[in-house]
Amino acid sequence: MRARAEDRTAPPSRDAGMTLIELLVSMGIFTVLVAVIMGGVVIMSRSTVRSDITVSAGDGLRTAFQRLDRQVRYAEAVNFPGAGSGGRQYVEFRVSATVSSTGKATCTQWRWDPTSRTLDRRSWEDRAGVTVPAFGTVVRDVQPPDAGDADPYPFQLLKATADNPRQRLAVRLRAGDPQFASPVEQQTVFVARNSSTNSLTNSDTATAGVSDIPVCMAGGRP
Repeated sequence: MRARAEDRTAPPSRDAGMTLIELLVSMGIFTVLVAVIMGGVVIMSRSTVRSDITVSAGDGLRTAFQRLDRQVRYAEAVNFPGAGSGGRQYVEFRVSATVSSTGKATCTQWRWDPTSRTLDRRSWEDRAGVTVPAFGTVVRDVQPPDAGDADPYPFQLLKATADNPRQRLAVRLRAGDPQFASPVEQQTVFVARNSSTNSLTNSDTATAGVSDIPVCMAGGRP
């Protein structure tokens, strides 16, 4: 009997459970830890997305500039950049058959579409009756120039002169998604090594900013 009485007065076992206050405190601490961890995950995810977009934009612009460099350097004449439908901006140039890699005169057009925000390109043989192909996209997420920027965008023709006897094409592009990161901007001046002050378009007056003398038989304003 004495032993049983001693059992009744013994302190309760720790296995009896947690009090409501202890449970609430534990849940609060756990919630704070989860919020901190999830906040870190979100920040890391945004940083990863921002980095991927910046890298992709830079890679796309490098690809476009490399193609332009290979093509413009052989051009014998470059048109003044013009405006197409929907606010599109385009430029075209011609490579003669003597320097063309195919042995045929070739025309190439590059176009920036502000609606779809793409930089597109197409090339075709410069001859009568040719079917001009559709444009292929080279770079996506090409952004418009900064607000208040009065410089020509994205193409500008620099005429051949006595001091610079070759026509030059200046190209400036901004690409990327501004919602995640600041757009990447690159600009380069390409030299048409087969052009001269006697090139067909070098005497062009470029009325209203558009060449009066087309360098290609077909194509038109895209």
